[in-house]
Amino acid sequence: MELERSDRWAAIEKLIELKRRIEALESRFGADALADWAPPVDVLDEGEAYRILVDVPGVKPEDLELQEEGRTITIAGVRHEPGARYVTRTRPHGYFRRAFTLPEPIVEGAAEASLKQGVLEIRIPKARGRAVPIEPS
Repeated sequence: MELERSDRWAAIEKLIELKRRIEALESRFGADALADWAPPVDVLDEGEAYRILVDVPGVKPEDLELQEEGRTITIAGVRHEPGARYVTRTRPHGYFRRAFTLPEPIVEGAAEASLKQGVLEIRIPKARGRAVPIEPS
């Protein structure tokens, strides 16, 4: 009986160590490293705005999530399996997450996104400094 308890404790210690290693990987490489797949992405600088194109064929709009925090844009989603028996399987399914830190500040809350023909298109205007008038004293 004592041996069983020590075996359980050893298993718990191994799980705790595994959790610590996963958290270390997430902090080192980001949560993107733990995703099931990574869709191809292009980030374009169009002068006044950034345009991000993400190839996500087969992903429904309700299965996508877009977040902005500072200059970082995070795109996450899931492509569900079709539910039939596979004869050949080469397309990835499951969870994905991509995060990009843009080189210049953006206008927070101004991103626009659309999904057309399997391509998620995100347009984010760049923030521009404004002139501050100087009043004579």
